[in-house]
Amino acid sequence: MTKKARFLTQDLPATLSATNLTLDGNGPLYAQIKRVLARNVISGHWISGQQIPTEMELVRVFRASRMTVNRALRELVAEGVLTRTRGAGTYVADRKGQSPILEIRAIDRDIRARGHRHDSEIITFDTVAADAPLATRFGLTPGASLCHFVCLHREENVPVQVEDRWVNLAAAPAFAQQDFRDITAAAWLLANAPYSDAQHLIEAIAADNTTAKRLDIAHGAPCLVLHRRTWFHGTPITVAKFTHPGESYQLGGHFAPQHPSDG
Repeated sequence: MTKKARFLTQDLPATLSATNLTLDGNGPLYAQIKRVLARNVISGHWISGQQIPTEMELVRVFRASRMTVNRALRELVAEGVLTRTRGAGTYVADRKGQSPILEIRAIDRDIRARGHRHDSEIITFDTVAADAPLATRFGLTPGASLCHFVCLHREENVPVQVEDRWVNLAAAPAFAQQDFRDITAAAWLLANAPYSDAQHLIEAIAADNTTAKRLDIAHGAPCLVLHRRTWFHGTPITVAKFTHPGESYQLGGHFAPQHPSDG
């Protein structure tokens, strides 16, 4: 059952609003408080370097023990979401995404780096309530608000990628209101909803009719597909699939072992 924090209006700090205090009712109270606080960071309600309410203010707001609130804060500090300065308070940590073996970058940046022109065509841009299978993919409850975004990217008028992306609007609520004619979805997300963890899976497929038409290739032609999932300290941000014509696209990465002596 979903529960809402009970508080007195006069106890509510300016940095918290009633719309940001919904507890999900899942698991121990400290974990629910932890998710609520992390959601304020993920959504941009609290920005990097901003001081958040004090421990005692949160105790009053959530009607919880100080030990419970302290545990939620300590774990968020350990995960790099918050920072604490003795005698000065608790602040939002810098939100810097990691660079995995395959770096996450916006496709228009790569195309322009080659001296070529990028353009795109939005195919789908809808807000939906997650059904059970989709909610399971995200690790969310059915009915969660998601945005489905499908876009065709071209390089010098040649189709090079079909981007099929689902975005968790709890993590990036402003995504659904953006005009992606002047900025790619990837560029916007990197700037506004940085990730702390990412997963990449790569597979080869044969183009079905829809993919072949979009990429202007033959039915059954080889395609290279990159599946990507991103999280911000356990909260899912995106589930995406990027399909490229296999004969004209390659994926690569450069990395060094943590221990140079390792083979």
